[in-house]
Amino acid sequence: MKIGIASGAYMHRYGLEKGAEKMVAHGYECLDFSNFSNTETDFFKLPEAEFEKELVRYRKVLNEAGLIANQAHSPWRHPAQDFTPEQRAERLEAFKKSIRGCAYLGVTDFVMHCIMPFGTNSAEHPELMRDMNAEFMAALADESKKYGNIRINIENLPFPTLPLNHPDQIVAHVKRMNKEVSGDLFRVCIDTGHCNYCKYSPAESVRLVGDLLGTLHVHDNDSTRDAHATPGNGNIDWDDFSNALQEVGFDKVLSFETHVSKDIPNGEERDSLERELFRTGLKIAKRI
Repeated sequence: MKIGIASGAYMHRYGLEKGAEKMVAHGYECLDFSNFSNTETDFFKLPEAEFEKELVRYRKVLNEAGLIANQAHSPWRHPAQDFTPEQRAERLEAFKKSIRGCAYLGVTDFVMHCIMPFGTNSAEHPELMRDMNAEFMAALADESKKYGNIRINIENLPFPTLPLNHPDQIVAHVKRMNKEVSGDLFRVCIDTGHCNYCKYSPAESVRLVGDLLGTLHVHDNDSTRDAHATPGNGNIDWDDFSNALQEVGFDKVLSFETHVSKDIPNGEERDSLERELFRTGLKIAKRI
């Protein structure tokens, strides 16, 4: 099992080249590319040719440093704006651009939040909500097939009553999508912090998902807010989670979606804490 982290943990603070250098120095092998999340940035608004050129540059820098961008996060906005056909069409085009971005960057796994046409915590119209997501995801799968069959991982969210959120609901939807698109494109992303916030065990979620587990977002909290804390600064049972990964044979990437506090200045203390976070990943992955 390799160890990765969201790109913002290093790139937002140190820049691309220096961030990649520090990641490798600290031991990381993989990166979760997060620059597709905000579609309002100058980067995301680049025309297609320039967008491709910039991502090819990113890929070159990462690969020369010894890093692989194995996964990327889809566009995301909160509160959700998926209420009208026009809004959903705009989201679909942004998601498709991100899929193409994954191809330019060499990413194999795309992590997505479902669309929420009735709101983030609405339990209304559960079957219609899932059908609307199936239509949206089928169109996204068509784009994926054009660009090398990039896998689409559906993430559990911190919205307890959403009808496509609990891991068993996502598993059922993944099976449905793989049947409907006549392929094996869909997987599950388990977000440990979102599990814990919604009061279900991250370890049991891994066991439930089993071999459909494609990606991870690893972070901690105390079950009262989605804090994205580093492991050990919440109440998740990391020993049980680690055991569950071994039990289901997960051998891909343990990817952190957390970072050392931004309030700690650059220097020896920060460097030590960043190295310790990587060592925590090694422990969860049972590599040490």
